[in-house]
Amino acid sequence: MTTSLKPATDSRLAEGIRDAAIGKSDKLSGFYLLDDGLSAFVARAVLIEEATVSLDLKYYIYEDDSVGRLLTSLLLKAADRGVRVRLLVDDLGTRVVNPWILALDRHPNMQIRVFNPVEGRSGVKRALEQAINLGRINHRMHNKLLVADGLAMITGGRNIADGYFSKSSVEFLDVDVLAIGEVLPQSGQVFDDYWNSVVSVSVSELLIADDETHNLEELRKRTRKLLDDEAGSEFTRALEQSKMAAELANGDIPFRWGKARLLADPPEKALGKDDIPREEYPGFQLEEIIRDSKERLNISAAYFIPGVIGTDLFTGLEKRGVSVGILTNSLSSNDVAIVHGAYARYRKKLLQAGVDLWELRTVAGEERRKKWFRGESKATLHAKTFVMDHQLGFVGSINLDGRSLLWNTEIGLLMENTQVNQQLHELFTDWVAPDSAWAVKLSDSDKLEWHAEDEDGNPIVEHKDPETTLWQRSLSWLLSWLPVESQI
Repeated sequence: MTTSLKPATDSRLAEGIRDAAIGKSDKLSGFYLLDDGLSAFVARAVLIEEATVSLDLKYYIYEDDSVGRLLTSLLLKAADRGVRVRLLVDDLGTRVVNPWILALDRHPNMQIRVFNPVEGRSGVKRALEQAINLGRINHRMHNKLLVADGLAMITGGRNIADGYFSKSSVEFLDVDVLAIGEVLPQSGQVFDDYWNSVVSVSVSELLIADDETHNLEELRKRTRKLLDDEAGSEFTRALEQSKMAAELANGDIPFRWGKARLLADPPEKALGKDDIPREEYPGFQLEEIIRDSKERLNISAAYFIPGVIGTDLFTGLEKRGVSVGILTNSLSSNDVAIVHGAYARYRKKLLQAGVDLWELRTVAGEERRKKWFRGESKATLHAKTFVMDHQLGFVGSINLDGRSLLWNTEIGLLMENTQVNQQLHELFTDWVAPDSAWAVKLSDSDKLEWHAEDEDGNPIVEHKDPETTLWQRSLSWLLSWLPVESQI
């Protein structure tokens, strides 16, 4: 059992955060939104490079790709200079089979654990384990959290993989928040609760192939080569051109200040315990906050299946005069057909009540992506944001579907600040613009229509799910009839 270390006090990061907090109450937290992939990558890299005491990370997905290898290389360098590193990953989201992981875990300053692991690492044994223990394995750790030196944290929607940081054939539109101040002890406690949970298992106890060639010295050589190979890459250029390290050290990051609550499921949720009070679930807490909305509610959710309860909630708010707008994926930008099928059942009722619905276009953000990366990529929405009235904003990992609310463990930051609220509202407005999203409407004959604009600003109207084939539409419709809504 290990717990969070005391925050650093005499580092550049510590001094910069003290400067940023001058004149601010110690009961407030500072917020800085990271709404594009490169900034989100740079922020993580900078915190890892600036850390002097501890780094705690937990992620649903941690890929062995460009971003994953770069950040792992930086984590290894941090451990080599004496920083304690704890990394917790989910076993289904992150396939822990790479033998180099054992080498990392043998580092005296690094510990790696797997949340709710499946016994078999691969093949038939793993499949059998999943089938036999489906009740337990169905609960996944969907959290995303990085805590540096007990002084700064990043949470939001992004996993560690190329697509979340603008380098993939599919780019995820997403947002994170960098936070400092009063909320940090909350983040440390949440991490400790998960790290010390009975379902968090050291990688050394898992069945990973091991041999003497996979050792720390060889890993350091690979790391040096990787960093040399990445010299001049988009990520390296972004890091080199970024002023964030200096701005953090000088207290110049334009943090917005206000009260904050870190909403997180208890790790015991993974055990399916029925005795966990519903009030401890972030989804329930958000629902109660949403019910108090007076003027506006903007939601972006990659997966949106409101169900009867959610539909009644949103239509009820519209009846009270609250302007409700929801952005989710279109069938063409969604990566799970069954999710779209389940969501589609509720579109008409929401629209009839006056709720505004948008579905992301695959071309969203194309010009911004071309600024840094050659080639084209398909956009898909991955953000989970809530804008409530003019004061509250939420950024996290929570989708509005049964899987997030009932099965997975989730996390997110509720922020009370008018400027952050407005930034999230402006981001939402940008995402639902006609060149970025389809506005779903009802025709005079009560049929669904999709409205957008082409690159010249000319109106486009579609009468079936845009950019899809008959097979995609048919499959989504057929899957919508399966009685599994609470599982997806």
